[in-house]
Amino acid sequence: MSARADALPRSAAARGWRLGPEGRKFAAGVALIAVVLWGQQLYGMATASSRLDPSLRDPTGPVNVIVVLDFMPDRFHSERIREYGAFAGRDGTLNRMRLRNVSPDNLHRLANIPWVARIEPMK
Repeated sequence: MSARADALPRSAAARGWRLGPEGRKFAAGVALIAVVLWGQQLYGMATASSRLDPSLRDPTGPVNVIVVLDFMPDRFHSERIREYGAFAGRDGTLNRMRLRNVSPDNLHRLANIPWVARIEPMK
């Protein structure tokens, strides 16, 4: 063995890449920040297909839809949903919004929003 390897404490050389208590705290902090920053988007993308009605999975052109929320929307939610198509009023209750001419790309982006409960075709 070289003199340098003998100079290192045995526990430090044997540990290799294992994290100590401070390293684990740092890693947990980085993971928490990642969850806060990207968790909602990742959850939305992972569950998007369950929000879309089966008849809306592969649209070929613009479609008319009803966006259903599980809660009464605030102004923020209504304005955000209106970005994806032409707002055409409410469908009975405040938490059911009609959108017309929603492009296929916007339909998939709308399905990625985690607080949207369902997207149904407008009849």
